[in-house]
Amino acid sequence: MTSATSMDQIPAWNLKADYVETCNCEYGCPCNFSGFPTYGFCRALVFFHIREGHYGDIKLDGLEVIDAESWPKAIHEGNGTKQLFITKNADEKQRESIINIFSGNAKGNGYFALFAPTFKYILEPQFVDIKSKIDGRYSSFSVPGIIDVQVENFKNPVTGEEQDAKVTVPKGFIFKVADAAKTKIMRILTPNLNFDDSGKNAFYSVVEFSGP
Repeated sequence: MTSATSMDQIPAWNLKADYVETCNCEYGCPCNFSGFPTYGFCRALVFFHIREGHYGDIKLDGLEVIDAESWPKAIHEGNGTKQLFITKNADEKQRESIINIFSGNAKGNGYFALFAPTFKYILEPQFVDIKSKIDGRYSSFSVPGIIDVQVENFKNPVTGEEQDAKVTVPKGFIFKVADAAKTKIMRILTPNLNFDDSGKNAFYSVVEFSGP
């Protein structure tokens, strides 16, 4: 697969997407505030349902991507592992476009280019059957037999009333405001990425990134 190598070759691109982030941190994820994860390492399964998007003249509307990531320490300390799971509904040009954006090769804002230097291992992207439900704090996504994530809201333990907790990060490079939630299930089973961090942090937001 080809990838962009210079600014002159990178087409203008844009993504507006439903964004579900799940990780191994405790609720709220201190990485957003101090840069350091709760337990000293970071593992995340991040889902995108692209509402509207393009890479040059290639439309990306309706496509879905799961970004699976793991770092042995804090993200900025590097040595991470990354693997993309891209819907099999994407055609060849759409696949190349998504890989260029999510690898950071297409530059732009958001976390893609920023995180790229923190990865030591970039695993081959997989083109798979992604099943999803977009429902805010009750969203879910899965790849049968490989990934299973279900998000749920916080509830008052006495009254059972649902919470409306939000995290606001005015200078955030991923989201500015997100609904805070937790994972009911969050796991991946592959030869290189294998973890279960159910019951930990989750966010839902609508994000928009563009480049270069």
